[in-house]
Amino acid sequence: MRGIVVGGGVAGLAAAVQLASDGSTVLLVEPKDTLGGRVRMRDSSSWMLDPGLHLLRRKGPLNQLLRKLRAPRVLGPRWNHREMLAIDADQSEALTALATMSVGSEEVRRPEFVLPRGGWSSLVGRLILAANQLDVMLDTGSTAEAINLGSDGRLSSVRVSGNDVECDEVVLATPPAESARLLESAGLDASTLRRCTEHRAAAVDVALEGRPMRPYSGLFDARGDIIAVDATAEDRVPEKADASACTILHAVSLAGDGPDALQGIKEFLDSRCPGWRNMAAARRSTTSVMLHPCARSERVDGSAFIDYRIAMAGCHVISEHHLSDAAADTGRSAAKALKLSR
Repeated sequence: MRGIVVGGGVAGLAAAVQLASDGSTVLLVEPKDTLGGRVRMRDSSSWMLDPGLHLLRRKGPLNQLLRKLRAPRVLGPRWNHREMLAIDADQSEALTALATMSVGSEEVRRPEFVLPRGGWSSLVGRLILAANQLDVMLDTGSTAEAINLGSDGRLSSVRVSGNDVECDEVVLATPPAESARLLESAGLDASTLRRCTEHRAAAVDVALEGRPMRPYSGLFDARGDIIAVDATAEDRVPEKADASACTILHAVSLAGDGPDALQGIKEFLDSRCPGWRNMAAARRSTTSVMLHPCARSERVDGSAFIDYRIAMAGCHVISEHHLSDAAADTGRSAAKALKLSR
């Protein structure tokens, strides 16, 4: 079988690895020059600052996939969830908000986390390595322009940067609007994807030469819908720095994005982490970043187009999981659904 995966984030990489493991010849197409999607590493001098607040669920699908790939070295120390301070909320609410990056979600059972060793880029790197070992062809910097159906009404090819590439199955691991565009190019109804509405947020990522959050590992303010987490680890600070005297702090406004939301984060940190601004050695402030591609109620069926040999993956696809776990879960599920429909 010849498979194409469109999208090189966690969902796309998980799908590509699963398809290749199941015997398909796989081409992964990613329009950007690097793989990893929203969790790509951004350089912050000698400090390791992940792009946003990312903790790995200890027993989630992404962790399970990494263990299946025999990647224990990237599964770092446990994050101490017991020392998270919940303000105007109980701890279960705080941990559920952290696990789902949303407020008002159904309680998540046993939300235990680990700090990925080497940051999230190491997790992406392990998925890329697995894809290479399975002979997945990685085509970065190329664009999937259209899906072509054959005379039998089923998938025949995908147009990639002007060339029609014949294939038997495709996984769309792209945001809702891009998946909708590709489906519509084949004359398919993508109205459910068009109804997806992004949830965006403001965020602050900062490396501090000090420990202003002590004695807490994280903070959740239910009134302001702000989460802040201490993600400090030995491998995230400069070589000669003492990790016990530093803080890698990630904070997110779950209430929304924009200058006011960003200012709200900074004022919250002023009140709960006194002096943090003067301790900053590296800092990234983001007015607007995509947190969720859609509301949970807007998630779509990843197998809705399986009769055409097309499956979908990503955080906008129905899954019992959230965030990167939803991406890994739906990526593998899409590949398995295609295998079952052969």
